Amino acid sequence: MKITRIAVILLLGILLVSAFACCPTPTPTEQVTKPTVSYIPPNWELEEDTPYPQYAGRLEGVNWGLLDYTDQVDLDFVLIWYGNIAPELEGKENDAQALIDYALAEMRDAFPEFMPDESGTMTVDSQLAGYIIAYDADLDVYDLRIDFIKGATYVDIYTCYDATTADEAEVMSLINSIHVP
Repeated sequence: MKITRIAVILLLGILLVSAFACCPTPTPTEQVTKPTVSYIPPNWELEEDTPYPQYAGRLEGVNWGLLDYTDQVDLDFVLIWYGNIAPELEGKENDAQALIDYALAEMRDAFPEFMPDESGTMTVDSQLAGYIIAYDADLDVYDLRIDFIKGATYVDIYTCYDATTADEAEVMSLINSIHVP
């Protein structure tokens, strides 16, 4: 009887150790981190800063934070959602096509008729990012979506800006200053 009890305790101990070994608790460096923006163009302001995981209204199963930068003159904007990695993108931080496809799927969730004029990859914060972009002739604006993963943080950027060289330069300068610690 005593040997059986010891065997059961040992077996439970082994199972417990195995459970922790295959499902480790994330270290602080594996947690979602808030992006920083080191360059905000003149006339732009941070309109919203909803910390992770308090932003609601996005995909189920993914927690979000939001940074919303807006040009106070012509209302161009850059939305930076950040959160945990969607299951469809886990392990695909270097898969260009997966990042592009996910950006397109997210855009079509909001705008079902959306058709990009261009898609491809770029680098944001030294990470591979997938992007899609379309020109809206009715409004004379560009819609651009960029997705990338850094560590345990998924970043989804959506921007809409006037189709001018100056506005594009402002938007891209802000985006190129994004850093995920």
